[in-house]
Amino acid sequence: MRMGTKAAAWAVALSLGPLAGSCEKSDSDTNTPENVSATVSPTISTVVQVSWTTESESTGYVEYGPTEALGQRTPLEAAASTEHSVALLGLKAGTPYFYRVVIWDGDEAAASSIQTVETGFLPTVLPSLTLQGGGHEEYTLVPLLGTTTAATIIDGDGDIVWYHIEDRDLDVYRVRLANDGESILYNAGSVSGDPADNSELVRVPLDGSPPSSIPLSLLAHDFVELPDGTMTAIVVEYRDVNGVQVRGDRLVEVAPDGTQTQVWSAWDCFDPALHPVAEMAHGWTFANALDYDPTGDVYYLGMRNFSSITRINRQTGACEWVLGQTASTLTFAPGTLPFLHQHQFQMLENGHLLVFDNEGSPGNISRVVEYQLDLVAGTATQVWDYTSDPTVYTFVLGEPTRMAGGDTFVNWSAAGQLERVGADGTSKWKLNSGAGYAFGFNTLETSLYP
Repeated sequence: MRMGTKAAAWAVALSLGPLAGSCEKSDSDTNTPENVSATVSPTISTVVQVSWTTESESTGYVEYGPTEALGQRTPLEAAASTEHSVALLGLKAGTPYFYRVVIWDGDEAAASSIQTVETGFLPTVLPSLTLQGGGHEEYTLVPLLGTTTAATIIDGDGDIVWYHIEDRDLDVYRVRLANDGESILYNAGSVSGDPADNSELVRVPLDGSPPSSIPLSLLAHDFVELPDGTMTAIVVEYRDVNGVQVRGDRLVEVAPDGTQTQVWSAWDCFDPALHPVAEMAHGWTFANALDYDPTGDVYYLGMRNFSSITRINRQTGACEWVLGQTASTLTFAPGTLPFLHQHQFQMLENGHLLVFDNEGSPGNISRVVEYQLDLVAGTATQVWDYTSDPTVYTFVLGEPTRMAGGDTFVNWSAAGQLERVGADGTSKWKLNSGAGYAFGFNTLETSLYP
Protein backbone atom coordinates (compact mmCIF):
# COMPACT_ATOMS: atom_id res chain seq x y z
CA MET A 1 0.00 0.00 0.00
CA ARG A 2 1.21 3.51 -0.80
CA MET A 3 1.05 6.09 2.01
CA GLY A 4 1.23 9.56 0.48
CA THR A 5 0.08 13.00 1.60
CA LYS A 6 -3.57 12.23 0.91
CA ALA A 7 -3.47 8.95 2.79
CA ALA A 8 -1.77 10.56 5.78
CA ALA A 9 -4.37 13.32 5.86
CA TRP A 10 -7.14 10.77 5.62
CA ALA A 11 -5.65 8.76 8.49
CA VAL A 12 -5.71 11.91 10.62
CA ALA A 13 -9.34 12.52 9.68
CA LEU A 14 -10.31 8.99 10.62
CA SER A 15 -8.74 9.41 14.05
CA LEU A 16 -11.14 12.27 14.76
CA GLY A 17 -14.20 10.26 15.70
CA PRO A 18 -16.92 12.95 15.48
CA LEU A 19 -16.00 13.73 11.86
CA ALA A 20 -17.10 10.40 10.47
CA GLY A 21 -20.45 10.17 12.15
CA SER A 22 -21.69 13.72 12.68
CA CYS A 23 -23.49 16.04 10.30
CA GLU A 24 -23.96 18.75 12.90
CA LYS A 25 -22.24 22.13 12.93
CA SER A 26 -22.14 25.07 15.29
CA ASP A 27 -24.30 28.13 14.62
CA SER A 28 -21.17 30.18 14.04
CA ASP A 29 -19.86 27.81 11.38
CA THR A 30 -20.94 28.98 7.93
CA ASN A 31 -18.38 26.99 5.94
CA THR A 32 -20.82 24.35 4.75
CA PRO A 33 -20.59 22.66 1.35
CA GLU A 34 -22.57 24.60 -1.26
CA ASN A 35 -23.36 24.05 -4.95
CA VAL A 36 -22.91 20.31 -4.54
CA SER A 37 -23.22 18.44 -7.83
CA ALA A 38 -22.18 15.15 -9.40
CA THR A 39 -21.28 14.60 -13.05
CA VAL A 40 -20.57 11.34 -14.85
CA SER A 41 -17.28 11.50 -16.73
CA PRO A 42 -17.85 11.92 -20.49
CA THR A 43 -14.96 9.51 -21.22
CA ILE A 44 -15.40 6.85 -18.49
CA SER A 45 -19.03 6.12 -17.66
CA THR A 46 -18.19 4.54 -14.29
CA VAL A 47 -16.37 7.60 -12.91
CA VAL A 48 -18.32 10.36 -11.17
CA GLN A 49 -16.89 13.79 -10.36
CA VAL A 50 -18.41 15.41 -7.27
CA SER A 51 -17.90 19.17 -6.98
CA TRP A 52 -18.75 21.74 -4.32
CA THR A 53 -17.73 25.13 -3.00
CA THR A 54 -17.10 26.53 0.47
CA GLU A 55 -17.09 30.11 1.68
CA SER A 56 -13.57 29.83 3.06
CA GLU A 57 -10.74 27.43 2.35
CA SER A 58 -11.28 23.95 3.75
CA THR A 59 -10.71 20.28 3.01
CA GLY A 60 -13.34 17.61 2.60
CA TYR A 61 -14.19 14.19 1.33
CA VAL A 62 -17.17 12.38 -0.16
CA GLU A 63 -19.07 9.49 1.38
CA TYR A 64 -20.88 7.31 -1.16
CA GLY A 65 -22.44 3.92 -1.76
CA PRO A 66 -25.25 2.00 -3.47
CA THR A 67 -27.66 2.75 -0.59
CA GLU A 68 -28.30 5.66 1.74
CA ALA A 69 -26.10 3.90 4.27
CA LEU A 70 -23.20 5.00 2.01
CA GLY A 71 -20.25 2.97 3.43
CA GLN A 72 -17.44 4.15 1.16
CA ARG A 73 -15.45 7.35 1.16
CA THR A 74 -12.77 9.14 -0.75
CA PRO A 75 -9.54 10.28 0.91
CA LEU A 76 -9.49 13.69 2.60
CA GLU A 77 -8.39 16.39 0.17
CA ALA A 78 -4.67 17.11 0.39
CA ALA A 79 -4.95 20.90 0.11
CA ALA A 80 -7.48 23.41 1.41
CA SER A 81 -9.52 25.33 -1.17
CA THR A 82 -12.85 27.01 -1.79
CA GLU A 83 -13.36 25.12 -5.08
CA HIS A 84 -13.51 21.35 -4.65
CA SER A 85 -13.72 18.37 -6.98
CA VAL A 86 -13.29 14.69 -6.09
CA ALA A 87 -13.60 11.58 -8.29
CA LEU A 88 -15.65 8.59 -7.13
CA LEU A 89 -13.93 5.39 -8.26
CA GLY A 90 -14.79 1.70 -8.31
CA LEU A 91 -18.41 2.29 -9.33
CA LYS A 92 -20.44 -0.23 -11.29
CA ALA A 93 -21.96 0.73 -14.63
CA GLY A 94 -25.64 1.65 -14.93
CA THR A 95 -26.09 1.88 -11.16
CA PRO A 96 -27.57 4.63 -8.93
CA TYR A 97 -25.30 5.81 -6.10
CA PHE A 98 -25.96 7.92 -3.03
CA TYR A 99 -23.40 10.47 -1.89
CA ARG A 100 -22.82 13.42 0.39
CA VAL A 101 -19.97 15.86 0.94
CA VAL A 102 -18.32 16.14 4.37
CA ILE A 103 -15.94 19.01 5.19
CA TRP A 104 -13.35 19.32 7.92
CA ASP A 105 -12.61 22.90 8.88
CA GLY A 106 -10.27 22.91 11.81
CA ASP A 107 -12.27 21.27 14.55
CA GLU A 108 -15.79 20.57 13.32
CA ALA A 109 -17.58 18.65 10.58
CA ALA A 110 -20.37 19.79 8.32
CA ALA A 111 -22.10 17.77 5.63
CA SER A 112 -24.38 18.22 2.66
CA SER A 113 -27.65 16.38 2.30
CA ILE A 114 -27.55 12.94 0.64
CA GLN A 115 -28.04 13.13 -3.12
CA THR A 116 -28.07 10.58 -5.93
CA VAL A 117 -26.30 10.09 -9.25
CA GLU A 118 -26.45 7.23 -11.74
CA THR A 119 -23.45 5.93 -13.65
CA GLY A 120 -23.58 5.34 -17.39
CA PHE A 121 -23.40 2.03 -19.23
CA LEU A 122 -20.23 0.36 -20.44
CA PRO A 123 -19.34 0.67 -24.13
CA THR A 124 -20.94 -2.16 -26.07
CA VAL A 125 -17.54 -3.08 -27.54
CA LEU A 126 -16.37 -4.39 -24.16
CA PRO A 127 -17.01 -8.11 -23.59
CA SER A 128 -19.23 -9.68 -20.95
CA LEU A 129 -17.40 -11.45 -18.11
CA THR A 130 -18.66 -14.58 -16.34
CA LEU A 131 -17.96 -15.10 -12.63
CA GLN A 132 -17.87 -18.28 -10.54
CA GLY A 133 -17.31 -18.20 -6.78
CA GLY A 134 -16.74 -15.26 -4.47
CA GLY A 135 -14.72 -13.87 -1.60
CA HIS A 136 -12.29 -11.96 -3.80
CA GLU A 137 -12.28 -8.25 -2.90
CA GLU A 138 -9.24 -6.93 -4.75
CA TYR A 139 -9.34 -4.86 -7.90
CA THR A 140 -7.65 -6.37 -10.95
CA LEU A 141 -5.95 -3.95 -13.34
CA VAL A 142 -5.65 -5.83 -16.60
CA PRO A 143 -5.73 -5.28 -20.37
CA LEU A 144 -8.46 -6.88 -22.47
CA LEU A 145 -7.13 -8.08 -25.82
CA GLY A 146 -9.51 -9.00 -28.62
CA THR A 147 -11.72 -7.21 -31.11
CA THR A 148 -11.35 -4.23 -28.78
CA THR A 149 -8.18 -3.47 -26.84
CA ALA A 150 -8.68 -1.73 -23.50
CA ALA A 151 -6.99 -1.09 -20.18
CA THR A 152 -9.54 -2.07 -17.53
CA ILE A 153 -10.10 -2.33 -13.80
CA ILE A 154 -12.30 -5.21 -12.65
CA ASP A 155 -13.75 -5.47 -9.13
CA GLY A 156 -14.18 -8.59 -7.02
CA ASP A 157 -17.68 -9.11 -8.39
CA GLY A 158 -16.24 -9.50 -11.88
CA ASP A 159 -17.57 -6.13 -13.07
CA ILE A 160 -15.56 -3.68 -15.15
CA VAL A 161 -15.48 -0.49 -13.05
CA TRP A 162 -12.98 1.51 -15.11
CA TYR A 163 -11.76 1.37 -18.70
CA HIS A 164 -9.76 3.17 -21.34
CA ILE A 165 -10.03 1.94 -24.91
CA GLU A 166 -6.80 1.87 -26.92
CA ASP A 167 -8.14 2.67 -30.38
CA ARG A 168 -4.85 2.60 -32.27
CA ASP A 169 -3.49 -0.50 -33.97
CA LEU A 170 -1.48 -1.37 -30.86
CA ASP A 171 -1.85 -3.94 -28.11
CA VAL A 172 -1.72 -3.37 -24.36
CA TYR A 173 0.23 -5.91 -22.31
CA ARG A 174 0.44 -4.48 -18.79
CA VAL A 175 -1.70 -2.11 -16.68
CA ARG A 176 -0.39 -0.66 -13.41
CA LEU A 177 -1.71 1.84 -10.88
CA ALA A 178 0.83 4.66 -10.96
CA ASN A 179 2.76 5.66 -7.86
CA ASP A 180 0.90 8.98 -7.80
CA GLY A 181 -2.30 7.05 -7.01
CA GLU A 182 -4.20 9.22 -9.47
CA SER A 183 -3.54 7.52 -12.82
CA ILE A 184 -2.90 4.20 -14.48
CA LEU A 185 0.05 3.32 -16.70
CA TYR A 186 0.13 0.93 -19.63
CA ASN A 187 2.42 -0.03 -22.49
CA ALA A 188 0.99 0.20 -25.99
CA GLY A 189 3.01 -1.78 -28.48
CA SER A 190 3.14 -4.84 -30.71
CA VAL A 191 4.74 -8.17 -29.91
CA SER A 192 2.65 -10.68 -31.87
CA GLY A 193 4.25 -9.40 -35.08
CA ASP A 194 7.09 -6.97 -35.63
CA PRO A 195 7.60 -4.56 -32.72
CA ALA A 196 6.03 -1.16 -33.29
CA ASP A 197 8.03 1.98 -33.99
CA ASN A 198 5.16 4.08 -32.61
CA SER A 199 4.86 2.25 -29.28
CA GLU A 200 4.36 4.33 -26.14
CA LEU A 201 4.15 4.29 -22.37
CA VAL A 202 0.73 5.80 -21.66
CA ARG A 203 -0.60 7.52 -18.52
CA VAL A 204 -4.38 7.89 -18.09
CA PRO A 205 -5.78 9.84 -15.11
CA LEU A 206 -8.36 7.82 -13.18
CA ASP A 207 -10.80 10.73 -13.26
CA GLY A 208 -11.02 10.56 -17.06
CA SER A 209 -8.84 13.58 -17.82
CA PRO A 210 -6.93 13.47 -21.12
CA PRO A 211 -4.09 10.91 -21.24
CA SER A 212 -0.43 11.63 -21.88
CA SER A 213 2.27 9.40 -23.30
CA ILE A 214 6.01 8.92 -23.74
CA PRO A 215 7.11 7.58 -27.15
CA LEU A 216 9.44 4.57 -26.79
CA SER A 217 10.00 2.58 -29.97
CA LEU A 218 10.05 -1.22 -30.04
CA LEU A 219 8.38 -1.75 -26.66
CA ALA A 220 8.05 -5.38 -25.62
CA HIS A 221 5.69 -7.09 -23.15
CA ASP A 222 6.40 -5.50 -19.79
CA PHE A 223 7.48 -2.47 -17.76
CA VAL A 224 7.75 -1.45 -14.11
CA GLU A 225 7.59 1.84 -12.21
CA LEU A 226 10.30 2.42 -9.62
CA PRO A 227 9.62 4.19 -6.30
CA ASP A 228 11.01 7.51 -7.60
CA GLY A 229 8.67 7.47 -10.62
CA THR A 230 11.26 6.15 -13.09
CA MET A 231 9.69 3.70 -15.55
CA THR A 232 11.76 0.81 -16.87
CA ALA A 233 10.65 -1.06 -19.98
CA ILE A 234 11.74 -4.07 -21.99
CA VAL A 235 12.69 -2.82 -25.46
CA VAL A 236 13.59 -4.95 -28.48
CA GLU A 237 17.17 -4.50 -29.69
CA TYR A 238 18.62 -5.59 -33.04
CA ARG A 239 22.32 -6.22 -33.65
CA ASP A 240 24.24 -7.50 -36.62
CA VAL A 241 26.09 -10.69 -35.72
CA ASN A 242 28.31 -12.04 -38.50
CA GLY A 243 26.02 -10.57 -41.14
CA VAL A 244 22.85 -11.88 -39.51
CA GLN A 245 20.39 -9.58 -37.73
CA VAL A 246 19.78 -10.91 -34.22
CA ARG A 247 16.80 -9.77 -32.16
CA GLY A 248 17.69 -9.35 -28.51
CA ASP A 249 16.40 -7.12 -25.73
CA ARG A 250 17.47 -4.23 -23.56
CA LEU A 251 16.15 -2.40 -20.52
CA VAL A 252 15.49 1.32 -20.89
CA GLU A 253 14.80 3.60 -17.94
CA VAL A 254 12.61 6.67 -18.46
CA ALA A 255 13.26 9.22 -15.71
CA PRO A 256 10.43 11.46 -14.43
CA ASP A 257 11.82 14.30 -16.57
CA GLY A 258 11.54 12.09 -19.69
CA THR A 259 15.24 11.27 -20.06
CA GLN A 260 15.73 7.79 -21.53
CA THR A 261 18.75 5.70 -20.55
CA GLN A 262 19.68 2.16 -21.55
CA VAL A 263 20.74 0.34 -18.37
CA TRP A 264 21.14 -3.23 -19.64
CA SER A 265 21.37 -5.26 -22.83
CA ALA A 266 21.09 -9.01 -23.40
CA TRP A 267 24.59 -8.81 -24.89
CA ASP A 268 25.90 -7.66 -21.48
CA CYS A 269 25.38 -11.18 -20.13
CA PHE A 270 24.84 -13.51 -23.08
CA ASP A 271 26.33 -14.34 -26.45
CA PRO A 272 24.32 -15.71 -29.41
CA ALA A 273 27.26 -17.96 -30.31
CA LEU A 274 27.47 -19.43 -26.81
CA HIS A 275 23.75 -19.33 -26.02
CA PRO A 276 21.84 -20.14 -29.21
CA VAL A 277 18.14 -21.03 -29.18
CA ALA A 278 16.04 -23.23 -31.43
CA GLU A 279 13.75 -20.36 -32.48
CA MET A 280 16.50 -17.92 -33.40
CA ALA A 281 14.60 -16.71 -36.47
CA HIS A 282 11.76 -15.49 -34.23
CA GLY A 283 14.01 -13.80 -31.70
CA TRP A 284 17.00 -14.67 -29.58
CA THR A 285 16.22 -13.85 -25.94
CA PHE A 286 12.60 -12.68 -26.49
CA ALA A 287 12.32 -11.11 -23.02
CA ASN A 288 8.69 -11.07 -21.92
CA ALA A 289 8.43 -10.31 -18.18
CA LEU A 290 10.04 -7.78 -15.84
CA ASP A 291 9.97 -7.24 -12.07
CA TYR A 292 11.92 -4.90 -9.79
CA ASP A 293 13.01 -5.37 -6.17
CA PRO A 294 13.84 -2.04 -4.47
CA THR A 295 15.41 -3.79 -1.48
CA GLY A 296 18.27 -5.19 -3.55
CA ASP A 297 17.94 -2.62 -6.37
CA VAL A 298 17.72 -5.48 -8.85
CA TYR A 299 15.63 -6.38 -11.87
CA TYR A 300 14.27 -9.84 -12.56
CA LEU A 301 13.89 -10.53 -16.27
CA GLY A 302 12.17 -13.47 -17.94
CA MET A 303 13.32 -14.54 -21.41
CA ARG A 304 10.82 -16.71 -23.27
CA ASN A 305 13.12 -18.21 -25.89
CA PHE A 306 15.79 -18.95 -23.26
CA SER A 307 13.16 -20.52 -20.97
CA SER A 308 15.18 -18.71 -18.31
CA ILE A 309 14.83 -16.01 -15.65
CA THR A 310 17.77 -13.85 -14.53
CA ARG A 311 18.46 -11.46 -11.68
CA ILE A 312 20.16 -8.24 -12.90
CA ASN A 313 22.06 -5.82 -10.69
CA ARG A 314 20.67 -2.42 -11.63
CA GLN A 315 23.91 -0.56 -10.85
CA THR A 316 26.37 -2.87 -12.61
CA GLY A 317 24.20 -4.64 -15.18
CA ALA A 318 25.61 -7.98 -14.05
CA CYS A 319 23.41 -11.07 -14.23
CA GLU A 320 23.80 -12.37 -10.67
CA TRP A 321 22.14 -15.69 -11.39
CA VAL A 322 20.16 -17.41 -14.12
CA LEU A 323 17.59 -20.20 -13.70
CA GLY A 324 16.27 -22.07 -16.68
CA GLN A 325 17.24 -24.05 -19.74
CA THR A 326 19.68 -21.62 -21.37
CA ALA A 327 22.76 -20.07 -19.72
CA SER A 328 21.55 -21.27 -16.33
CA THR A 329 23.84 -20.87 -13.33
CA LEU A 330 21.40 -22.79 -11.12
CA THR A 331 20.24 -26.37 -11.63
CA PHE A 332 16.88 -28.00 -11.11
CA ALA A 333 16.95 -30.53 -8.28
CA PRO A 334 16.34 -34.21 -9.16
CA GLY A 335 12.64 -34.84 -9.70
CA THR A 336 11.90 -31.15 -10.35
CA LEU A 337 10.27 -30.37 -13.68
CA PRO A 338 11.79 -27.26 -15.34
CA PHE A 339 9.59 -24.56 -16.85
CA LEU A 340 9.36 -24.00 -20.61
CA HIS A 341 8.57 -20.76 -22.47
CA GLN A 342 7.48 -19.16 -19.19
CA HIS A 343 6.02 -15.67 -18.93
CA GLN A 344 5.45 -13.71 -15.72
CA PHE A 345 6.78 -14.77 -12.34
CA GLN A 346 7.10 -13.47 -8.79
CA MET A 347 10.12 -13.56 -6.50
CA LEU A 348 8.65 -14.21 -3.04
CA GLU A 349 9.98 -12.81 0.23
CA ASN A 350 10.90 -16.30 1.47
CA GLY A 351 13.32 -16.76 -1.43
CA HIS A 352 10.89 -18.89 -3.44
CA LEU A 353 10.17 -18.22 -7.11
CA LEU A 354 6.61 -18.46 -8.46
CA VAL A 355 6.51 -19.01 -12.23
CA PHE A 356 3.78 -19.13 -14.87
CA ASP A 357 4.91 -22.17 -16.85
CA ASN A 358 3.29 -22.01 -20.27
CA GLU A 359 4.52 -25.28 -21.78
CA GLY A 360 6.50 -27.23 -19.17
CA SER A 361 3.75 -29.77 -18.50
CA PRO A 362 3.19 -32.72 -20.88
CA GLY A 363 0.62 -31.92 -23.57
CA ASN A 364 -1.01 -28.56 -24.15
CA ILE A 365 -1.40 -27.76 -20.47
CA SER A 366 -0.13 -24.67 -18.64
CA ARG A 367 0.55 -24.53 -14.92
CA VAL A 368 1.87 -22.40 -12.07
CA VAL A 369 4.93 -23.76 -10.27
CA GLU A 370 6.76 -22.64 -7.12
CA TYR A 371 10.46 -23.32 -6.65
CA GLN A 372 12.56 -23.07 -3.52
CA LEU A 373 15.86 -21.47 -4.51
CA ASP A 374 19.04 -22.45 -2.67
CA LEU A 375 21.62 -20.00 -3.98
CA VAL A 376 24.39 -21.58 -1.87
CA ALA A 377 23.80 -25.05 -3.28
CA GLY A 378 22.83 -23.58 -6.64
CA THR A 379 19.56 -25.52 -6.91
CA ALA A 380 15.85 -24.96 -7.53
CA THR A 381 13.42 -27.45 -5.99
CA GLN A 382 9.74 -27.62 -6.86
CA VAL A 383 7.57 -27.23 -3.74
CA TRP A 384 4.10 -26.48 -5.19
CA ASP A 385 2.27 -26.40 -8.49
CA TYR A 386 -1.25 -25.79 -9.75
CA THR A 387 -3.12 -26.77 -12.88
CA SER A 388 -6.64 -25.47 -13.48
CA ASP A 389 -9.59 -27.87 -13.63
CA PRO A 390 -10.47 -28.21 -16.44
CA THR A 391 -6.95 -27.67 -17.70
CA VAL A 392 -6.19 -24.69 -19.91
CA TYR A 393 -3.40 -23.90 -22.34
CA THR A 394 -1.91 -20.41 -22.34
CA PHE A 395 0.43 -20.17 -25.31
CA VAL A 396 1.32 -16.55 -24.54
CA LEU A 397 1.33 -14.24 -21.49
CA GLY A 398 0.12 -15.55 -18.12
CA GLU A 399 0.93 -14.41 -14.58
CA PRO A 400 0.87 -15.74 -10.99
CA THR A 401 0.57 -13.55 -7.87
CA ARG A 402 0.95 -14.84 -4.31
CA MET A 403 -1.53 -12.99 -2.11
CA ALA A 404 -1.49 -12.19 1.58
CA GLY A 405 -2.79 -15.22 3.44
CA GLY A 406 -1.33 -17.73 0.99
CA ASP A 407 -3.84 -17.75 -1.88
CA THR A 408 -2.52 -17.47 -5.43
CA PHE A 409 -4.11 -15.33 -8.13
CA VAL A 410 -3.56 -16.89 -11.56
CA ASN A 411 -4.02 -15.05 -14.83
CA TRP A 412 -4.41 -17.65 -17.57
CA SER A 413 -4.25 -14.78 -20.11
CA ALA A 414 -4.67 -16.30 -23.59
CA ALA A 415 -7.26 -18.73 -22.19
CA GLY A 416 -9.36 -15.74 -21.08
CA GLN A 417 -9.47 -16.81 -17.44
CA LEU A 418 -8.58 -15.23 -14.09
CA GLU A 419 -8.61 -17.48 -11.03
CA ARG A 420 -7.94 -17.34 -7.29
CA VAL A 421 -6.84 -20.60 -5.69
CA GLY A 422 -6.01 -21.68 -2.16
CA ALA A 423 -2.75 -23.24 -1.02
CA ASP A 424 -4.48 -26.64 -1.18
CA GLY A 425 -5.33 -26.10 -4.85
CA THR A 426 -9.01 -25.28 -4.27
CA SER A 427 -10.42 -22.88 -6.85
CA LYS A 428 -12.24 -20.11 -4.97
CA TRP A 429 -12.99 -17.49 -7.62
CA LYS A 430 -12.90 -17.69 -11.40
CA LEU A 431 -13.63 -15.07 -14.05
CA ASN A 432 -13.85 -15.82 -17.79
CA SER A 433 -13.92 -13.40 -20.69
CA GLY A 434 -16.13 -13.66 -23.73
CA ALA A 435 -15.06 -15.72 -26.72
CA GLY A 436 -12.12 -14.26 -28.58
CA TYR A 437 -10.80 -12.18 -25.67
CA ALA A 438 -7.60 -12.65 -23.70
CA PHE A 439 -6.22 -10.94 -20.61
CA GLY A 440 -2.85 -9.20 -20.59
CA PHE A 441 -0.59 -9.07 -17.53
CA ASN A 442 -2.36 -7.91 -14.36
CA THR A 443 -1.71 -6.11 -11.10
CA LEU A 444 -3.88 -6.32 -7.97
CA GLU A 445 -4.91 -3.43 -5.72
CA THR A 446 -6.96 -3.38 -2.53
CA SER A 447 -8.06 0.21 -3.20
CA LEU A 448 -8.13 2.64 -6.11
CA TYR A 449 -7.26 5.52 -3.78
CA PRO A 450 -3.81 6.29 -2.32
